[in-house]
Amino acid sequence: MNKISLKIVTPEKVVFEDAGVDSVSTMTQSGEVTILPGHIPMVSNLQPGEARYKKDGEE
Repeated sequence: MNKISLKIVTPEKVVFEDAGVDSVSTMTQSGEVTILPGHIPMVSNLQPGEARYKKDGEE
């Protein structure tokens, strides 16, 4: 199965980086989105809050 490279960056530093996650879920202004490998390219404003990811089937 394909993987996603996930990098979370603040203005100060990289706070998380993993090149092998299965999916990423987060809230946008339009609602919750889950990004899977092969997802169409998109740009969205994120809502403050939690982002969740799955790796090897575990959240």
